[in-house]
Amino acid sequence: MNYLPFVWTEKASLADELRRPVRRVSIGQHYPAAWGPDSLVLWHSDGTGLEIFSKMNYIAERLEIGVLRFETVAAQSVGEMSELLPASFDCEIEAFKLILDEEGTRAECGVALRASNGEDLVIVPSGGPCHLAILGAFASTPHVFEPECELER
Repeated sequence: MNYLPFVWTEKASLADELRRPVRRVSIGQHYPAAWGPDSLVLWHSDGTGLEIFSKMNYIAERLEIGVLRFETVAAQSVGEMSELLPASFDCEIEAFKLILDEEGTRAECGVALRASNGEDLVIVPSGGPCHLAILGAFASTPHVFEPECELER
């Protein structure tokens, strides 16, 4: 079985980075809105951010799946929409890795972040190429939640 892990090149632990308190998010949308946002940044109280993208991987003829790519950032990009998250996310949060098994490939395809009060923020690749589907935790989601594949609990 092939394995496609998250893309993370920093020295720090990605799991630790995902569990850090999050004060706000910003969403980048540079292509048609129907495809969903192309990036999401989780902003911490110290001003640093964790940017999340979807990277497409071909696993069979005419079949591709997305895995998440993570990068640290220091400033918000021009044109990104920003919104505060509920205060329950501004303390250590739980992070869950979402896995997809498809055509002999296991892929780390998404994350679910859970705040202290049980609220969730789910980030997965969308049906649009190199875009994200984002669900929960903030009021003005700029798109319909259409993940690349069905989510199960």
